[in-house]
Amino acid sequence: MKLAVNYSLEIERLVRDSMIEIDMFKCPDFSKELIYRAEQLRPCYVHFGLNAGNCKLNKVDWEKIEALRKYTATPFVNVHAVAYVKDYPEVDIFTTNPSEINQIVQATLDDLGVVIDRFGAENIIIENVICRGINENMLKPIIDPEILSKIVKETGCGLLLDTAHAQMTSKCLGLNVREYISSLPLDRLKELHITGVQPDQKGRLRDSMPMSEEDWELAKWVIQQIKTGYCQEPWITSLEYGGVGPKFEWRTDEEVLAKQVPVLFDLIK
Repeated sequence: MKLAVNYSLEIERLVRDSMIEIDMFKCPDFSKELIYRAEQLRPCYVHFGLNAGNCKLNKVDWEKIEALRKYTATPFVNVHAVAYVKDYPEVDIFTTNPSEINQIVQATLDDLGVVIDRFGAENIIIENVICRGINENMLKPIIDPEILSKIVKETGCGLLLDTAHAQMTSKCLGLNVREYISSLPLDRLKELHITGVQPDQKGRLRDSMPMSEEDWELAKWVIQQIKTGYCQEPWITSLEYGGVGPKFEWRTDEEVLAKQVPVLFDLIK
């Protein structure tokens, strides 16, 4: 299993100066120049900003995605399974109405069908997103393990497990995160994302933060499930800390990377 880290100038310096060891950089899909720069040090793979379930795939530049994937030899095209509140204004966030749930599932399957037709189901991975509950932006059915399992198995796609997303969802909805993760289709696991979770000044949880002891305990548990064969071994584990652009630069600390990347490297190796 390989280790990747979100590309940032900070992680670039650490790798260039041989302060830490990683296998790859995980790069966003919005800058070919950034990928070219990162590849001078380590191989890269691309994380795409694709969503299935909100009927926006007609706006995607597929030629760009295909070119980036080919250039970096990115094995999978990742897609986030979503059900935004704004797209279902009459649906309760916690709906259990079978017809509403079927509508959500069908919208997701229809969008996934577009991606599958281009790349093949065996090359698609579906990522679990965050549901925070009341007054937030995501409907609960799309993060339900039974529904996610149905979507993954019906399409033949793989799973991209984001432990921070699972942790935030579980904290917000009062779930046991290990039980929640165990209920996902882990036999289809292809990629693993790990990062820290912390509350902001208003108490709202956010990810891409430094790892806390609680975050490490969850990461150790998931990796142990992989090593014991309970989960399929993913092709890569990515630490989603740090990055480029206004959304990530303010929370990218070189000292955090220097301390935490080697710990994760040792865990997965």
